[in-house]
Amino acid sequence: MNKRLLAVFAHPDDESFGPAGTLAYYAKMNVEVHLLCATRGEAGKNSKLKIENSKYKEEKNIGEIREKELLESAKILGIRKVEFLDFIDGELCNNIYNQIAEKIIKKIKSFSPQVILTVERRGVSGHLDHIAVSMITTYSYLKTKIANKLYYHCLPKELRNKFRDDYFVYFPEGYSRDEITTRVDYSCCWEQKVKSMMAHRSQIGDVKNLLSRFQKLPKVDHFILQYQRGIKTRLPEKDLFAGITH
Repeated sequence: MNKRLLAVFAHPDDESFGPAGTLAYYAKMNVEVHLLCATRGEAGKNSKLKIENSKYKEEKNIGEIREKELLESAKILGIRKVEFLDFIDGELCNNIYNQIAEKIIKKIKSFSPQVILTVERRGVSGHLDHIAVSMITTYSYLKTKIANKLYYHCLPKELRNKFRDDYFVYFPEGYSRDEITTRVDYSCCWEQKVKSMMAHRSQIGDVKNLLSRFQKLPKVDHFILQYQRGIKTRLPEKDLFAGITH
């Protein structure tokens, strides 16, 4: 069986700050992993470079920089193909939802993944672009009737306070143990996750902050199996492809 996994995120670095370990694990298991990124992170700031007077240098082409960083990160993780949907960071609003869905649906039809992975409906961190991508990916999964499973990457309640900060207006609560259906141990791919995060050099402030927290935690990614069809699987599970035989 040719296993295929499609990950859908809003920004460059969502993959590495999120389920990078899981993506690397499945790539290592010869799963064909593709990634759709809705934007190029144009609204981000470049915290990498310090100029001689010790002030941070702002790059006008931050979107181009972050695009290259994502491609480098994907290579480290073993992701075979990255596609940008060409929408603008911070502008994934209602009036373009159908345009975004159209592109995701087209990809699902051409790639035929058994598993689709995105962020949970509160966006993990509360970022509104994340929430939009979660909703639109869910719609695309239901509309196409091709993939067997749709997973949401999520954060357990007990870890919420280890990651929350004041960057967004509100950091969601996280999920209870009973709500989390799937846990993937990515300890064998921890170094790949670290390297993929470090590839996002323009976001080095966030990278160092998050790495200091990840290093202290079990190397496990948490997911919610939101939808499944055409298969039988027993929960809880440790494999995103559990129950899939074709």
